[in-house]
Amino acid sequence: MVMDDPQDEVIEGEVSSEEESLDVPVTGEDQANALLSLEELIKNHIEAIDKLKLELKTQREMYEDSFNSNPTYREHDEKVKEVSKGKNSVRQEISKQPAVASLAQKIKDMRFDMNEQSKTLSDLLQDYIEQTGATSIETRDGKVLEIVRTSKLVKRS
Repeated sequence: MVMDDPQDEVIEGEVSSEEESLDVPVTGEDQANALLSLEELIKNHIEAIDKLKLELKTQREMYEDSFNSNPTYREHDEKVKEVSKGKNSVRQEISKQPAVASLAQKIKDMRFDMNEQSKTLSDLLQDYIEQTGATSIETRDGKVLEIVRTSKLVKRS
């Protein structure tokens, strides 16, 4: 780094190990300030994400408008829509057949079961972390899987 300003000063220091670190008592005020700072960071990120979403929407609309304003593209798009209507009509007729309808229901039931199993697994893993403090688990076939927690914000209804 080049220092142009003679007032810039570099202060050198050492990083002490945990054994040498001073035990500075953390006050309730320090914890409150840290929590307020964390909350402020979260709010800043929420606002930044919302701003990016709006900008992304605008850019995506401009991108789509580039295609929709082209007459050749619109003509081909209309042809594709017509062919898709025919395909969907045939698909609906086939899906009404008893054997195919049975398979569709079976698939729907299996997806529901898998979703329920995943929710239960999530709850069990949460209990496992709380009881053991471990962040990984070994499967019966010897694979070690890391337990990952995810958090997200959802608007209250």
